[in-house]
Amino acid sequence: MYNINMYTNLIINCSRTLIPAYLPLVTKDVDPWIWITTKPSQIDSILLCPILPARTKYKLAISVNPSTGNLVIKSVCFFCDSGRPFVVTLPDKRPSQNYDYFPDYVSNLNGHTVRVAFPAVKSRVWADPPYTKVNNANRGIWKGYIEEHLVPKFNCTYNLFMATGKGTGLKLPNGTWIGTVGDIIADRADVGIITAHTPDRIKVVSFTNSFMDISFLNFITSQGTRVFSPAALLWPFDLTMWACLGLSTLVAFIVFRIIRAGMKRINDDDDGSSWTIRRQVMFILTSYLDQDFGENIPQSTPLRCFVALWLFFTIIVTTIYRSKMVGFLAFPFLEQVPETFEQLVKSKYQVGFSKHGDAAYNTLKASTDPVYVKLVRDMEIITGVGLECLERVVTKKYACIMYSVSAIYLQAANLSDSDSRKLVYAPETTYNIYMGFALESGSIFKESFERSMGWTRPFHLPALWEEHDMYYDVRLPKRAWWRDTGQMDKLKHSAGKTDDDLTLKHISGAFYSLVGCLVISGIVFIYEMLYYYRKKQRKKVRSQFKIGNKSTAVDDFGYSNRDGFHY
Repeated sequence: MYNINMYTNLIINCSRTLIPAYLPLVTKDVDPWIWITTKPSQIDSILLCPILPARTKYKLAISVNPSTGNLVIKSVCFFCDSGRPFVVTLPDKRPSQNYDYFPDYVSNLNGHTVRVAFPAVKSRVWADPPYTKVNNANRGIWKGYIEEHLVPKFNCTYNLFMATGKGTGLKLPNGTWIGTVGDIIADRADVGIITAHTPDRIKVVSFTNSFMDISFLNFITSQGTRVFSPAALLWPFDLTMWACLGLSTLVAFIVFRIIRAGMKRINDDDDGSSWTIRRQVMFILTSYLDQDFGENIPQSTPLRCFVALWLFFTIIVTTIYRSKMVGFLAFPFLEQVPETFEQLVKSKYQVGFSKHGDAAYNTLKASTDPVYVKLVRDMEIITGVGLECLERVVTKKYACIMYSVSAIYLQAANLSDSDSRKLVYAPETTYNIYMGFALESGSIFKESFERSMGWTRPFHLPALWEEHDMYYDVRLPKRAWWRDTGQMDKLKHSAGKTDDDLTLKHISGAFYSLVGCLVISGIVFIYEMLYYYRKKQRKKVRSQFKIGNKSTAVDDFGYSNRDGFHY
């Protein structure tokens, strides 16, 4: 009976002291825990138990002092003893209405060393072995975040070490994990970085809801080359415009014929004999070349109005054509590079895939989208760091698919400025990865680290850390090494001046047109000569054929009316 009454009084006192009002649960993994025991001597061992209580952020241990009957309330300040846990005794009665029995003891780590596991992704962070020192990151965007944000905010140090297996997280056939995920599970690391969410990983570790780093699959091509082609004469207008011009020319000829026929019927066609069909066709076509229509201007008012309006139309069309042609000559047409994966698979580009791990490749391979099915079937798999894939983009018609963060790092660490300017990053991306911290489930660091990490992206701090790292820690050392080793050709800031002078390549279409005109003119000339020769021969034969004995005057060609021919 005594024990029952004691437990009842204990629970009543706890409810009155600790929970004066109902508070709904709104946050995951940060629920307050209360551990109750009848023996005050067990409180310290309960709070410091290495299994569950020690891994609970908000917790109290409560007991009753047998001599006085008062509550004994204690908690743990995890890092108050110079980064080590310290048991704190709390008052048994609330000193004030706002007194908090569950403060955030992870806001100040008091010099505690946070163990950080990282994979072999040199583009984001790097540290040299043997990984025994604190604050040991050499470079990377994560170095900027940890040293400029996390360490000052939480008053801590860190130790960065390479993950087991150098990866982010791989589940072996026997069920064990390696990589950053495996180090977290085995309690070798407090947090893991550069680790993407996957269904299997979510079951064994937790991730911060906020993120600091972003990566995605992107494809890179080189800038389009200048296109020199005889077809440039047709480029000022598209196919629809050329079709409209052809249709307009045909309609103009038909209207011209209708007006002439109508005016002839009402005997208002003084110049009708000179405007033959051949001359009408030549007038309509040569108007585009600013040719005069010769003598005998149409006298009828409808035809004069039609001619004036038609000439005004051709002036507008030819002026537009000439203006655009000058632009094509001064600034040659650039080849269009693909901007989407759909355009890429339809283009003539060779495609390479820089394979870093299996997650991205398996995702593309599992897709049923026709674009990705064709892409996976045709692309070349390139292993290693991916520099070979990027160099092919510079030297030939090649598209390289790789993580954006890897491409930026390889460009800054290996390519010259002139080669870097040739790269074009497609606007379309796929397989986006948002990377924050990976931690053990229910980690005491999660809430605080998650909150502080969420402050970085609104102020664009990751972009600043990345730019600083790529310039001062990657690009400048690269240029210094080139200078020391005598590779002065790679220090050029540009690929040299481009020749914008007008050359034969620019106006080759005009010469091709000239050659075509000469060939056509020659064919027509030969045809006319043959036709004239045949006609002359035919007339000669006819002049020798006489009907009857009647003689008469002979014309210039030797024909007379006695031959029975009338001209």
